[in-house]
Amino acid sequence: MKKIIILLLCCGVLIGMVGCGGNTAPPPTESPPTTVSETIITETPTETTPPATAVEPTEKENEPTPTESKDQPTEPTVTATEPTTTAKPTEEPKPTVITKPTESSVAKTPTENECITILETDDPPTEEIIIPPKPSADTVAQKVAEYINQFRTEQGDVTATVIPGLTEYCKYRCTQLKTNFAHDTADQRATAEALQYGEYVDWSLYGIEGEENYYTANVREAIGKGNWGGMADEIAYSIANGFRNSKGHWSYVGSSKYNYMAVGVMYDGYYWYVCVCMDSENTDLK
Repeated sequence: MKKIIILLLCCGVLIGMVGCGGNTAPPPTESPPTTVSETIITETPTETTPPATAVEPTEKENEPTPTESKDQPTEPTVTATEPTTTAKPTEEPKPTVITKPTESSVAKTPTENECITILETDDPPTEEIIIPPKPSADTVAQKVAEYINQFRTEQGDVTATVIPGLTEYCKYRCTQLKTNFAHDTADQRATAEALQYGEYVDWSLYGIEGEENYYTANVREAIGKGNWGGMADEIAYSIANGFRNSKGHWSYVGSSKYNYMAVGVMYDGYYWYVCVCMDSENTDLK
């Protein structure tokens, strides 16, 4: 009996607890988050002014977004219409290279303003290349005669005597060689006529009438032309050695048969012209 009473008391307690639980108010909880903050806006707002309602941004909305310009259209422009070219750098145009002619193909004559040329280097110039001016034609002519006599002596022949009248004749011939580089009889006679040098031919002495009298040098002539470079001694040696190495020219320039000589030289800015005349007699006395 006692056990039954105790059992009934326990059942009453349980029933009371169940009844009370159904009326019990739920424990206070935090206010549910607003659904506005969880809503993702898929369309770009038509106005750049933000809405008045302050909404706590989500983690995704906290990410920085590019600022849109007020001048841009209101429609979304998320995707670029043309691909960017930043992945491949633009190649710079290559400079045009102008090939300069080589010194062997174009001969350059230094002018008065080109006597001194400073070396062009990245470092400050430490030395200068001095290009000497061209030597005088008379100096070169004198040294040519000296070398010819030196070569004659070396082979056992006598030296030739340089005569001034014939030297002027050779100088005049050089001016003709510039326009007509040849052993031209008409030019030779024109030179003798202009200088009234050499032998005067009077046809009346031979009983011939109607022929024009003239002067003639009547000498053996050797001519040369070249753009030799260097000092006067170097140019003169090149000229004299050239005649020595020419069998035809040296047959009379280097022959003891011709003991009178004259040399004329002229420089036109590019070429040297030379005329060597040999005679077996002193033409100045004719």
